[in-house]
Amino acid sequence: EQVPGFLRLEVLSPLDAPEEIWLLTWWHDEASFKAWYGSHAYHQSHQGIPKGLKLVSGRTKIRYFEPVCS
Repeated sequence: EQVPGFLRLEVLSPLDAPEEIWLLTWWHDEASFKAWYGSHAYHQSHQGIPKGLKLVSGRTKIRYFEPVCS
């Protein structure tokens, strides 16, 4: 939460796939996200992930969105 450019995080689980967890993060800009993603802070932020929870190969992806309206 203290990383430059970070705005907020939401953790969601789809009703039709409760075994999945989706992480939605909001950033000031793409450059801020990429700087965090390649940093030591990124690795530290994942230390609190519960044991047994893992990324599913081929299902994990990073997507970028452009705001249309709010």
